Amino acid sequence: MLRFKRITVAAAGLGLAAAGILTGAGTATAGERGQQVSVSTRWSDQIRICGRNQADEEACTGWIATPNDNTPVPGWWWKGELTIQGLQVDNQEYRVGYCDVPPSQPSDWTQCNLYGTL
Repeated sequence: MLRFKRITVAAAGLGLAAAGILTGAGTATAGERGQQVSVSTRWSDQIRICGRNQADEEACTGWIATPNDNTPVPGWWWKGELTIQGLQVDNQEYRVGYCDVPPSQPSDWTQCNLYGTL
């Protein structure tokens, strides 16, 4: 009987330890300090994004090729209003669009739908 009690107590302790590992203390929540963006374009060959980053500093990407209708821009975290410039390379014509990025949301990504503008 004593052995059964030890096994039960040990199993309960392992269960609590596993629950602590699975929940993880202090892990970051997705999308709480800005978002990455994906930009939909039709007109532009390249885009450039400017706005406030996750550290609340002004920042701009370099020119990014947009070979498809939707271009994800990983590694850049934004919040607030973004200015997105579009460029047609052959005639060097520029257009500008805007996208509002929430500072926090359940996802790490915001879709900037500029299909009719850029």
